[in-house]
Formats: sequence, C-alpha cells, structure tokens
Amino acid sequence: MRMLPQTDYLQIRTMNLRHTCVRTTVNKTVKSDYLCERYLETWRSDPHWKLKKFMERVMLELGVKITYSTAWLARARAKLALYGSSAEQYGRVWEYAKAFLKHNPGSSCLVLVDSSFGPEKPLFLRMYCCLEPLMNGFRNGCRPIVGLDGCHLKGAYPGQILVAVGKDGNNNIFPIAWATVEIENTETWCWFIDLFMRDFDGGSNGVGLTFMCDIQKGLLEAIRTVTPQANNRFRVRYIWANFKLNFTRTLFKDLFWDAARAITFMDFEIAMESIRFLDEDAWCYLDDIQPTHWSRWAFLTDVKSNMLLNNFCETFNAVIKDARDKPILTQMEWMRRYMMKRNNDKWEAAKKMKGRKLMPYIGTVFDGLEKYSRGCIVQQSRDDQYEVELGSDQVTVDLANRTCSCFHWDLTGIPCVHAYSCIMDKRANPDDYVHEYYSMENYLKAYEKPVKPMPGAKFWEKVDVPAPAPPRYKVQPGRPKANKRRLEAGEKQGKGKKAKGDQHTKVEHPKRPKKQNKCGKCGGLGHNRTTCKKDGAPDQPAYKGQGGRPTSNTPWVAEQRRKKEERVLKAAVAAAACAGSSSQPQSQVTQTQQSQTHQHQSQTQPQQPRPKMPVRRNITSDL
Repeated sequence: MRMLPQTDYLQIRTMNLRHTCVRTTVNKTVKSDYLCERYLETWRSDPHWKLKKFMERVMLELGVKITYSTAWLARARAKLALYGSSAEQYGRVWEYAKAFLKHNPGSSCLVLVDSSFGPEKPLFLRMYCCLEPLMNGFRNGCRPIVGLDGCHLKGAYPGQILVAVGKDGNNNIFPIAWATVEIENTETWCWFIDLFMRDFDGGSNGVGLTFMCDIQKGLLEAIRTVTPQANNRFRVRYIWANFKLNFTRTLFKDLFWDAARAITFMDFEIAMESIRFLDEDAWCYLDDIQPTHWSRWAFLTDVKSNMLLNNFCETFNAVIKDARDKPILTQMEWMRRYMMKRNNDKWEAAKKMKGRKLMPYIGTVFDGLEKYSRGCIVQQSRDDQYEVELGSDQVTVDLANRTCSCFHWDLTGIPCVHAYSCIMDKRANPDDYVHEYYSMENYLKAYEKPVKPMPGAKFWEKVDVPAPAPPRYKVQPGRPKANKRRLEAGEKQGKGKKAKGDQHTKVEHPKRPKKQNKCGKCGGLGHNRTTCKKDGAPDQPAYKGQGGRPTSNTPWVAEQRRKKEERVLKAAVAAAACAGSSSQPQSQVTQTQQSQTHQHQSQTQPQQPRPKMPVRRNITSDL
C-alpha cells in the first residue's frame, strides 16, 4: 500500500486474503488512558479492585493481555480523575478547615505548616480534627479510657494517622479525634495529646483519665510530658513480644499471661515466683515494669475496664483502611462522613431498643455466667453479705457495696460469677447491680448529638492565606517489610526477580583462603621468579622434597599414621616368619596342623591359590 502522489488516495499494491498467522493477545495500542476511560465507573464503585482481577476482565472483554505496569497506570489515572491531584489538595486545607468549623460549631480543626522558608510557599506538616458531638459523647457516655495508636498512609506523600479511640456502653469502639502528621515521634504525639486534652477538659494534667498505648515511638514520653497525672496502661502483647525474644519456652508464655490476667495479688505472686524459679533474668525483666501498667490486679477500678490489649484502636485502623491511600482532603472527608454515618446508625439502633435498661453486651455476659454459676455453693452471712465456694476457691461477696474478694466485679463494674450466683439466690434482678456505664441512658448520651452535614469543595469560602505546598518526602521509621523472611546467619539476598511473599536467598559458604605464590628467586610470597623486583639476588636452591600438600599433624592424621606403621611392621614380621618357616623340614609339621590347615583353606578358598612371595617394603618411606 502506498500513497498516490499529489492525491489523498491510497493504492493497494499487494493483498493476501488468506492468513495463516496465529492470533496474538498482545496489542500495544491499548494504553492506560483508554483503560482508565473505559473502566472509570467501575473504579468509582470499587476503589479496591485488585489489579489481577482487572487484568483478567480486560482479557475477557477485549481479548488483550495487558502488563502489570499498564494496569497500575490505569488505576493511577482513575484515582487522579476521581479524587483529584494530591498536591493540589494541600493548597485548599485552609478552606476545608474553615468549612469544617463553620458547619460543626464547637469542633476543632487545626492545620500546622512550616513557614521557615521565607517568601516561598509554606510546607504542610500536620492537620488535627475533632468533632464536638464525638468529644461530648465521650465525656458524657463512655468510660474514661482512651486508646492511642497510629498507622501509615499509603498515598503519594507518606505520613502517619494518629487516632484516639474510646469504648461506648455496648463495648464497641468510639472514635474521638484523629490527625495526619509527617512522622510518629515524641514531638507529634505531644502535639496531638495536647490538642486532645484541650478539647476534653480545657488542657488539664489528665486527672481521672487512662491511656492505653504501646511502649514505642515516643508515645510513652509524650503521655508523661503532657498528662503527668493520667493513668497509663501498656498493651500487654507488646510486652510479650519483647519478652519472648530472650525467653522462648512455652512455659514462660503461660506464666506470663497468668501474671497479666491475675485479678488478685496472690495469683500474680504465684506466677511471678514461678517465672523466678525458671529464670532470674526473666523475673527481673518483668519486675522492672510496674504492675499498674500490665497486670489486672493493680488496675484502677474507676475505669471499669480490664482490657489488656489495644484491639479497639487496631479495629479502627482497619476500618479507615479505605481512606489511607487517598489525598489529604479526600481522606479527611471520608473520615468525617464515616463518623456522621456511624453516629446516626448507632442512634437509630438505640431507638429500636426502647424499654431496655442495659445494653445487649451485658446480656451476653450474663448468659455465659449462668452456666458457671450452677456450680457455686452460696452461704448467706447476713443481709447482702455472702460466702461463695466454686471449686477450690472461696470468696466473699457484698451486694450492697457491689464488691467481691475476687476483684472482678470491682474492676469491670459487671457482677462476677460469684456475685451472679448470690443475686440468683436472692431472687433479685442482676441488671440492678451493673454499673451505669453500661446503661441505655449513658449509651444515648454518647450518640445524642448528631454530626452536621457539610457541603462540597465548590461551596467552601476562600481564605486569604498563602496556600501550603505538599510536605517534604520523609522515610517513615519502623515500617515493616511486607512478607519478607528474616535471613538466617550466613545467608545473603540472592539475585533475580522476587515473587510476592518470597525471598530468594543463597547460602554464603566460607571460602578457602587463596594460596600465595612463592618466589623461587628470593623466597618471598605474593610473586614469582619472573616478577621478582630484587635484582641480583642469588637464586635459592629449589626445595627437593616429596612435593604435594604439606604434612599435617592433626590428631586424626597422627592416629592413621600410627596404624599404618603397625600394619607395615606386622607385614614385615610376617614376611620374615614365612621366609624362615620355608627352610625347615616338612616332617616337623604334625598331622593335626596339616589337617587344620587343609580344612581352613578348603573353607575360605575353594581353589588352591598361587603362593605369594614375600614383599620387602621400606618402612621409612611409608612414614
């Protein structure tokens, strides 16, 4: 085919109507922009569409096999079309903060920028958000315990999301505040906790509040600095993760968790003394941590919680997973809308439970206690005082003061199995002995105020403040490697493409040291006669030894050499004896010896062998 000169026509010169080529699934004209336009609405409805599923669908519908990089670029273009540019959204954070405060009076939304670059644009650093209905619900309807945790961002600009989460009357998570920061360290945690305490009670020292956190990344130092009078609990699983690095026996694990779950001082001492009996260093490691941070028997009773883990923060981090890969304003709007939807769903569900005094969580606990309370032997002392036997334990219960010597009722605010059996013996209603934190009245207070709606970005008011630029890229510390095996001693990472969840390694064997050349002219090492630089040096006579490897004097070689000497000596003696016996007359040999010799030869050697001549050997040469 060619273009005709001075015309717009094409001339077909050769045409083959019969094709024998095999159909191919490779089409380089299918680009990421076309795929983004074709499947944009699918990406909108399912932002977490897996790339492998996307590639399979393209193959099914278009008959084209695309590469992983093309699929990744198509998804990136779709996200850009749906959420906008990540860099451009940082320039509108002031407008978003003003709209946030306008439509949710009493809330907090603070933006921190770095303006130390003079006339240039300030750089975005941090952003803190706290809705007033959530903080008010936490103050009036939740237990005074707050979990603090952070998680990584997965967008174009890495960072951290810091969250503060409580628990409502139904033992569900209750998000309170969140912030996006550049990194997780002592400075950012101090900034976050200080703003949180200002919203909570005006910035006190944390009296009456309990924080649950990890012992890492500056969080513990920040709590001690900002809220020195607050109580602090450690996540016990984090303590165990560090403890088991040095003490790996299974018995240590059982005793450690027995000490953490102990609700009486005696049970705690028994577990600790057992650890001390096994290993003094293990006992010293745990004894250095105050029991008020990790053992139930030492927890304060005002919180009405026996939690040892920070699972409610981890649960919330899993919930906001969909927002962690989005631009800054899309991320903040996603979380605000989630809080608004969750607040309304909880309120509507609570209105359907009218007539109930307590939350369904308490009913679930009582269902489990009823089974075990049948084995309790209850003996009333006087009025509301009881003595209860369960198995080998004997405790005292005071229903009037709502206490039990097992300490479980005091710690959680929910009657233990001993108290429950006494209540059943008294024919009373166990709901009357539960703390008010689990009541329907407190639950409604937590979700009473609604989160107000907020218009879109085109309705935000302009702010006469320099728009901040995106933050500087900063490598996040402590980010775990995804599904990578830790290399053992003596291994190094191998070459080649690595599959997901795999790490090709090769064993690094120790190499034999390289033998240095010895000069035959001067006797030096590292060169030979040709490259010797010592001119005029007399040639040394070459060593006329046996050659080969040098003689070794290891114990095994010495033993083998000794055995060889013995064998040579025995052979020489036997040869000499054989030579001497051949000169003696044949008559000296008795008939019995001849018969034994003939019988022995007939058993061992069916055919008469050729007589062997004695071999003379040089013993010294064998040595």
